[in-house]
Amino acid sequence: MCIRHSVLPIIRAVHRETRLHKNPLLPGILVLLLAACATAPPAPVQDKLDPKTGSTVSVLPDPVTLLTSGYLGARTGAFAYLGPFEVDEMGKRTLYLWVLVPKDVSATVVPVIQCDGNLVDLPLQKGSLADLGLAEPPYEPPDPWGKQWYFSLTDSALGCLARAKVMALEIPDAKGELLHFQVESAKNTTGFPVMQAFAARRGTKGL
Repeated sequence: MCIRHSVLPIIRAVHRETRLHKNPLLPGILVLLLAACATAPPAPVQDKLDPKTGSTVSVLPDPVTLLTSGYLGARTGAFAYLGPFEVDEMGKRTLYLWVLVPKDVSATVVPVIQCDGNLVDLPLQKGSLADLGLAEPPYEPPDPWGKQWYFSLTDSALGCLARAKVMALEIPDAKGELLHFQVESAKNTTGFPVMQAFAARRGTKGL
């Protein structure tokens, strides 16, 4: 989009001028323009319209990936995912947490969410997506066969996850053995920038 709308018109305009004389600034201009396009950061929070319900959904560019600490076997996924999302229904903003776990874990036991080793007690949403004001999941499931869960999310819990050194999920597998998935913040840092950006956009205090 950046090249289509910004760079090419300038190239054409300068090209017409340089038919008569060379412009010594052209190479530098093009380098700066292309560099600006290449380094433009992605939006930290994305807003999308649910076409069937009319709700506006705010999500991360991609859900956070958590890796299991043990070997689960060739047929079982090694990753779990989570992501906050906000549903805006005609000005009524409601905050949720989306969680996806591999298909070969227990589908009846609710995953336990942890923030730096402490339990994050969030109410489970047991209704349908329509009850959340949605017709489609807020995130496209990286594992299409995984089990998806939805929780009500508070600003305090969101702030904890955004500032955390470690985010984790625990859930038993089909055999009843506890599986642990976690993700750590970057070395020598505390917190997850994407979560912090989402919390800041919402206006969460205490970041």
